Amino acid sequence: METARLVLDYIEALIWPVFALIILFMFRSQISNLITRLKKVDLPGGISAEAFQEKIRATETLSLEVVKEQRPKSEKKGPDIPLTEANARMINVGLAPTPTGLELSRYRILAEEDPQLALAGLRIELETMLKNVAKGFKIPVGERDSAGVITRKLHEHGAITSLQAKLINAVLDLCNAAVHGQRVTQVQVGNILDTAAILRDDYISWLSWGFPKK
Repeated sequence: METARLVLDYIEALIWPVFALIILFMFRSQISNLITRLKKVDLPGGISAEAFQEKIRATETLSLEVVKEQRPKSEKKGPDIPLTEANARMINVGLAPTPTGLELSRYRILAEEDPQLALAGLRIELETMLKNVAKGFKIPVGERDSAGVITRKLHEHGAITSLQAKLINAVLDLCNAAVHGQRVTQVQVGNILDTAAILRDDYISWLSWGFPKK
């Protein structure tokens, strides 16, 4: 009975991320067409290709600073969690699973076909992680709070460091720019995913802290 309940909980928790991936893949052509149309609009805050690349470099530099401030592995409160078990771990402690189970390499594959869509997916992944951290720290967030607002709340409550908050916002800015029509290359997506992987690794360390089962 307990096993059946666990399986049911797992299926229920996976509904949203699986649905998100289905939407991304089934309607990728429509989403791509929408992004293409957005390119023709003079969007506020639009940036040039050169400025976008410079933002990527700045984000990469910031990611190195985040790595430097991380605690030594010996100070972790629990074991590393394999990516293949990440969603099961999140469900087990009452958190929402992410679309890829933290396997960001799936967005590299998607980027081969549509770089902008890959960054749209990455943004969903980051937002899910942020909401989970807020839930884990019992920080109230509204249903309509943006990823940026959630990041600010996490920082104000001491759940993340200043450097982590800056890196999260930098990655979100790059993803948002792509969603709103910024032309992105497959190589650039790879660079952005490399920096996002640092946040993913911090998140996995946080998951190992030993939350009680739900």
